[in-house]
Formats: sequence, structure tokens, C-alpha cells
Amino acid sequence: MFDRGERIKKWIVVFFVLLSGCATWQPTGGPYIVAGYSVDLPQGWMVYSHDKNMFVTKDGQALQNIFASMMDITEYDEEVRKRVIKGMLPQEAAQVVIDKLKADKRLGQLTIVENGPSELGGGDGFRLVYTYRANDVRYKCIFYGMLQGEIFYRISYDAPVRYYFDKDVTEFEQLVKTFKLASDKKEVTN
Repeated sequence: MFDRGERIKKWIVVFFVLLSGCATWQPTGGPYIVAGYSVDLPQGWMVYSHDKNMFVTKDGQALQNIFASMMDITEYDEEVRKRVIKGMLPQEAAQVVIDKLKADKRLGQLTIVENGPSELGGGDGFRLVYTYRANDVRYKCIFYGMLQGEIFYRISYDAPVRYYFDKDVTEFEQLVKTFKLASDKKEVTN
């Protein structure tokens, strides 16, 4: 299949990819600014941010993770039929997210537990709570979303139902309360 030289080259590439990925995770604690938004991160967690996305975990992404992002809705692929569009009400945007979740084959036994209005960063948004099964593990997720003009903001917390979800959900809800839109959407400090 592969000769020894090809296998060695493959492992060297994998090693450097992993090494470069590890170097980008940083300890958290306090205010953290990403392009267009900021949050106060909990102490003792790790953060990785790239462009408009932020990943935060305490014990590893499979055990609990917080994901935040902002997305220009005009950047969607034209072939996507259901998408968030400018002027949508929060519950209409929530329904688009639910439809996308239902279409995701990786989320087995998806159940929407809660779907209601919520505030995010001082704006009107929505809050979804759902469960799903992946790799024989049952997960629970809280998903906040908000549309401001042509920008869709989201922040979510995802963890296995057993032990990890309840262990860190309070820290996530505290983080959500600190979510603020940046005054300059192009500012990136981290």
C-alpha cells in the first residue's frame, strides 16, 4: 500500500500539523476579543480562535466545548435553500438552525428540548436546547443566535449529558451574559 518512505513522510506531516495546532490553544481567564464580539472567558479553560470563530474547552472538545462565531449571511453558498436572511425575526432564524440540525446526519436521535426568544449581546435573539446522539454518546447543546443586519452571531455549549453537561453549564451561562458586540467589527485582538 504505502512504502516505508511514504509512511514516514505522512507521519512527519501529521506531527507538524498536530504541533502547530497545539501551539494555538491558550489558557483563558477574563476579557477576550474576537472579530466583532467579546466575552469574559472562565479561568482554567483553553481557547483557540481563528478569524471570527472561537473554540473554548476545559477538559477536551469531546467532553465540553463552547463555540462562538459571527458570519456574514451574504457569504452563504447560493445552493443552500434554507438560510438566515436579513430582516428575519429571531424565531424564523431559529427555525433555519433547527432545519439544518435535522438535516445533519451526524446528529442521531435529535430532540429539540427548548426553542424560545432570548437576548444576546443586547439584541433580540433566540435560545435552543437540544439533545442528540453521536458515537454512542448522548450530548446536550445550548445554542444562542442573533441576527444584526447581515451578521449572524452564535454561541453554543455542547457536552455529553452524563456528568459533563451539568458540570460546566453554569460557567457557560455566565459567559453568555458577558457577550458584547465590538464597536469596530474589523477589530481582532486575539
